[in-house]
Amino acid sequence: MRHLTDKVLDVAIVGTGPRGISVFERIAANLTAEPEPRSIRIWLIDAVELGAGRIWRTDQETCFLMNTVVGEISMFSGVSDGERCRPGAGLSFLQWLHSQPDPALSVLGHDDYAPRYAYGRYLRYVYASVVRGMAGLGEVVETVGKVTSLRENGHSYALRVSTVEGEFTVTADAVVITTGHAPAELSDDQPELTRFARDRPGLRYLSGDSAADLDLASIEPDAAVGVVGLGLSFYDILMSFTLGRGGTFEKSADGALSYVPSGKEPRVVAGSRSGLPIRSRGRNQKHVTARAAPEFLTSAAVGRLRERNMAHRGNPALDFDQDVLSLLAAEINHVYYTTQARTQHGPECADAVAAELRARGPELASWREVALRYGLQDVEPVDLDRLSRPLQAKRFDSAAGLVAEVRRILLADIAEAGQGNRDSPLKAALDAIRDSREVLRHAVDFGGLTPESHRTDFLGRFVTRTSSLFTGPPLERTVQFLALIDAGVLEVAGPDVVYGCDTGRGRFFLESPAVEGSRRHCDVLIDSRIPAAGLVRNTDPLMRQLADERLAVGFVHDDAGETFETGALHITPAERRVIAADGRTHRAVYALGIPTEGVCWFTQIGNGRPGVPTSFSRDADVIALSVLRRATSDTFQ
Repeated sequence: MRHLTDKVLDVAIVGTGPRGISVFERIAANLTAEPEPRSIRIWLIDAVELGAGRIWRTDQETCFLMNTVVGEISMFSGVSDGERCRPGAGLSFLQWLHSQPDPALSVLGHDDYAPRYAYGRYLRYVYASVVRGMAGLGEVVETVGKVTSLRENGHSYALRVSTVEGEFTVTADAVVITTGHAPAELSDDQPELTRFARDRPGLRYLSGDSAADLDLASIEPDAAVGVVGLGLSFYDILMSFTLGRGGTFEKSADGALSYVPSGKEPRVVAGSRSGLPIRSRGRNQKHVTARAAPEFLTSAAVGRLRERNMAHRGNPALDFDQDVLSLLAAEINHVYYTTQARTQHGPECADAVAAELRARGPELASWREVALRYGLQDVEPVDLDRLSRPLQAKRFDSAAGLVAEVRRILLADIAEAGQGNRDSPLKAALDAIRDSREVLRHAVDFGGLTPESHRTDFLGRFVTRTSSLFTGPPLERTVQFLALIDAGVLEVAGPDVVYGCDTGRGRFFLESPAVEGSRRHCDVLIDSRIPAAGLVRNTDPLMRQLADERLAVGFVHDDAGETFETGALHITPAERRVIAADGRTHRAVYALGIPTEGVCWFTQIGNGRPGVPTSFSRDADVIALSVLRRATSDTFQ
């Protein structure tokens, strides 16, 4: 077969977690579709595990769970057609699980949550399928190592790669950076905490990494451990200290869950700004393709708002609170009211309520009349701020009072989650935020908001508060949280947690100003919060070198005198090509995923959905097509 060019096209993919695999898969699929494929060599480079990356590596503890149901996950850009898996068509995660000999995996159903290591194994399977699919299309070179630098070399790029065997250079026509989360430099009070622990034998301070990469195993049984942050990473840490050390959860005849300690657990006290763990995902009742079309927050509505702002202010940028949040609130409450109508009065009532709300438009003030007319007297609009901070402004005269209130809130959350994400009005409404992410990205990404609104309204308030409501763990984790409190393994500190060094006692402390007598001392302090991605504090040598040599720059949102330094890698909207500090767009250096968080929103999504086109697959395809089209070009464009 005649090739389009005699030159071998060298493509380097740096990072082979989900984003890297997605680009690799789409390059291979597009090559397969070419009548006369070009000669290509793909360099696959990962610092930890090829085909899984660091976050999804296959050797992590079995008690770490995903927070997406298995039926909603696929890494192939097309569904299986019954033939052997290949680029563009292959098994979904659920189909793959059912093919596994391990009964703990093969028994999982559409609405279950799989262990994180199992997803890593699935990623490895997809990766191997794509490598196999490259046979006859080109060469694949696999390297476990860290890319430490990337420099321009005429019309190509020189990558320095460090491995256990030594260093070598890869010369590539195109480079795709999909490196995922990287540890960040210490900031704010972290250097003081680190020094405090270093100067005192027996104290330890851990921060800035996933639970799988923290040295949790060396923490002694019965050690006093303080944990800052009650998000998804906190749950991994908690499970490592309990299930990971031989403890078990047992259910009594009446369905109550209790924890049976192994005796190897440390004693954990944990707190956060809200004082509550991230709330449970509703029991899944939706098929992967059964997402309702938005009624108010649509791409067309966002476009109209931009046109209006351009006409009135000469600037299409949106104000999140004024322009976007009202439409999202209408979307959330449209689901809330109609689900209330269906569960209270039946589907015909729900249809009638939905039609009237749509006719009235997104002004929530006028919806009260509709609710009353259809017998929904006790239904008030969803208040996201109140839901995300129910302990705010409350004061407790004892730890027991705090625990009683935490228990009340979490039991109510468990009851709502148990009803499901279609039948619980509240969980269905919160799931509408998740269903609206694509349109929110359309409104927010690439400087879609004014700088101040992006920083303060969207990231500072909306994201920090609402993420805890719709990105949570499986329901069972909240039930286990309460069981661990009952067992005396876990203690909650309270809201607005304060932590630091008690020099008089020579130990760390955690306390809440809202809880009388809440100060607890600990020998180990763990900050479970994952640092924000970006160039500023990134310790990855490649990112540091690109920034130091001005081959890449952080995205600065600058508009009409307002400036917001996002810290995200600056890329082009159309093709995700990296922009240098002098304003040039690199001919064929691309970035996707976590390094671009801040230019784009919610880039931590690590999968596509079977049979449903999503931005995850579309972004990968855009880069794949651009690589094949641009990589042999001789000039910057």
